[in-house]
Amino acid sequence: MDQLDEIRQKIDIVDLVSQYVPLKPAGRNHKANCPFHAENTPSFMVSPERQIFKCFGCSSGGDIFKFLMLIEGLEFGEAVRKLAERAGVKLEKYRSSPEEEKKKKFFEINHLALEYYHYLLTSHPAGKKALDYTLGRGITRESIDRFKIGYAPSMWDGVQKFLVGKKKYQAEFIEKAGLILPNNRGGYYDRFRDRLIFPLRYYQDNVCGFAGRLIPPAPEDQAKYINSPETPVYQKSRLLYDLSVTRGAIRKQDQAVVVEGELDMISSFQAGIENVVAIKGSALTEDQLILLKRYTKNLVLALDADFAGNKAAQRGIELADKQGFSIKVVSVKGSKDPDEAAQKDPAGWLAQVKKAVSVYDYLFEFAFTNFDERLAEGKRQIGGFLTPILAKITDRIMRGHYIALLADRLEVGEEAIITEVERAQQRLERGRDEAESSFQSVRQTRREVLEEYLMALCLQGEVWEWFAKKNHQKLLLNPVHQKIAQAVGEYLKKRKNKKVQALTKKIPAEASEIFDNLYLRDLGAVVEADRVVEEVEKTAAQIERLDLKKQLARIGREMKLIEQGKGERKKLTRLNQEFRDLSAKLV
Repeated sequence: MDQLDEIRQKIDIVDLVSQYVPLKPAGRNHKANCPFHAENTPSFMVSPERQIFKCFGCSSGGDIFKFLMLIEGLEFGEAVRKLAERAGVKLEKYRSSPEEEKKKKFFEINHLALEYYHYLLTSHPAGKKALDYTLGRGITRESIDRFKIGYAPSMWDGVQKFLVGKKKYQAEFIEKAGLILPNNRGGYYDRFRDRLIFPLRYYQDNVCGFAGRLIPPAPEDQAKYINSPETPVYQKSRLLYDLSVTRGAIRKQDQAVVVEGELDMISSFQAGIENVVAIKGSALTEDQLILLKRYTKNLVLALDADFAGNKAAQRGIELADKQGFSIKVVSVKGSKDPDEAAQKDPAGWLAQVKKAVSVYDYLFEFAFTNFDERLAEGKRQIGGFLTPILAKITDRIMRGHYIALLADRLEVGEEAIITEVERAQQRLERGRDEAESSFQSVRQTRREVLEEYLMALCLQGEVWEWFAKKNHQKLLLNPVHQKIAQAVGEYLKKRKNKKVQALTKKIPAEASEIFDNLYLRDLGAVVEADRVVEEVEKTAAQIERLDLKKQLARIGREMKLIEQGKGERKKLTRLNQEFRDLSAKLV
């Protein structure tokens, strides 16, 4: 047994996946909403027998190594090392790929830079001004240490001297990590200078980049915030600041409070809102939502005042609604942002967050506050703002509630609102149709669906003997299904016990993917009710009926052609008899 197999034997895929996704039993398998794409109906299946997973929506699939690679964004070697440590397996021989080594070096450099910046802020005279500013803003020493806040000195080559001069890393690689930039003299200068530094960490704690905030007084021509560029280890759309610290509280409270910036997040955390993350902007991305869904399906958006009119923010709400999130909004009253609100009145800010309202109630109030419903033009503007939003609500009951509410507040007939919402929905669907026109999927025929279902029933329900009969095998038209049936038949000739892992070794390589998919089909209700044999017979009979009808249709066409003088009349008697025999069989 090699070490990869040893790790597979010691780590159960159901236990591993359950740490990230809530699984529910489904017959011999387990199912959940896929953690890799947005969906409301579960299509993500895990097989404890085969020790594999498969999403029938986005086609992601594989074993424990592949799952960890996808869920944590790791290279294969990184996943192997993590799982080996978990399994207690000491790796004897493993050579990392060049890509893995590069990512490892990025994380090493970023970690050293974090220690450098944090030391300067907390323990060096050069950081005294920045430390005084930070503490003066109400950020505590405990938070500075918890979130590893640092300071980049007002030098052109501070981090270079540390990483190149002391730690001996190559300047070219530090540039690729986003910490320095090339100058016009063939050298480099530090990207972050005279700024508070916030380490950006993914939820698995590795430092992937940094955000730097100017310390006032500062030149007006400089950006208040700058961030690391995107690198192999940092993608802004996937990051939630600082989920590595708050994920436990989010899971415990079953709710995530979403703010925009690092200081919004830290000040809210200090005010007692420990289930908080920042999205670095006003728009939630699909990747961020998929990540949050591992911990909760309840969101409270505590964003800046202009969020309601922000199209990107509305797009984030639409994405969250599609993924089944319950969404609330808290208004930042009497302050420009959550940071100021939390610093001015921590208890008051905590109370405001607890009183968050439904996002659609919030958007209604925004529309009626900004437009005058007493005027015809105001009614038009309110309708123009709200009907596209209502068209995107996936829950029909909720949509109906807000349609009735809008009609009542505008004092117009409900039918008028429904018409406008339907028009908005049609515009949305036209846009989607155009976008998806080049990705038309091939639909399965009814017979193909039934044959696939029959195969899954026989394999998962352990009705393997069904494959041994030749008249049964004739019902299988898919060549891959035929190969699987033949392999099962050969297996049963030599062994009586039904062990799927032993059977797997007999399956031809070209049929293994379909074999895995059949084992991962959701047959929960049938398997749990012990109705597999009955369902196999019923499905086989349906396939036979479809085949008989197809044969009857073919014979009928041949007879019609002969009667029209387009064939040999001597065949007609034989075809008539075949037609009668098949009709009787069908009855």
